[in-house]
Amino acid sequence: MSDQKAKSGLLLRRRNKVVAFIITEASAVGILLVAGTFAVLFKKVDPTVALSINIATIAAAAAVAIIPIIFFAIAPVLPRDSRKTLDFRN
Repeated sequence: MSDQKAKSGLLLRRRNKVVAFIITEASAVGILLVAGTFAVLFKKVDPTVALSINIATIAAAAAVAIIPIIFFAIAPVLPRDSRKTLDFRN
């Protein structure tokens, strides 16, 4: 594989990862805003509904905090380059 193809492959992989991150984070923030809006604006008659909305809000906030860690802190598993492997069978 040429260097140009390798670089474009890495750039494409990085671009796909960033796009997936943006979509996932935007979805989590949207859910957090909707759940927070329900928790603040609507009067809850039933305590079970109030508890469910509070749990949804906390879960969405946790997801917003954990998603960047999942996407960027965990090291990716890259394919091995056959030219750089050492052969000790001599």
